[in-house]
Amino acid sequence: MSQSSKDTKFKDFDRVDAVSLSDLRDKFGGSLKLYLTQNKLSDVIILFPADIDVKDHGRTRFFAVMAVTTNFSMPEMIEPFARSLADENQKLLFSWVPAHLFGSDEFSIYIESSEFGELLVNGIVGEIIREANIEEAVEYLANKTST
Repeated sequence: MSQSSKDTKFKDFDRVDAVSLSDLRDKFGGSLKLYLTQNKLSDVIILFPADIDVKDHGRTRFFAVMAVTTNFSMPEMIEPFARSLADENQKLLFSWVPAHLFGSDEFSIYIESSEFGELLVNGIVGEIIREANIEEAVEYLANKTST
């Protein structure tokens, strides 16, 4: 991915936090933006473990991860860390939202390909997007990085 003018000046990079989707729902009312503002963060990894019955695979333990960041220019920069958070018996489903590119032609959500098919993977990623109100958080982060 090429560098955009929107991501040439990153701000407030102190740490990357990991938070479970259930904590976002229960403690922050399903608002990633609230979590980010209360913790003064620009980069976060949302964790969503799920056990799902998959045709031809049986019960499968997934570890879905969505990184929402402003300080990473490509998914390969954060994916190894996200992978390290999964147990060895979990299937990692990694996605990345480069919030600093929001509003530019380069913005898109990266979803790592999986042997389990688009329907299942997109459903799990969609669950994270809905339950954590990702759109609101991405807009907030994009505005924060452009000022």
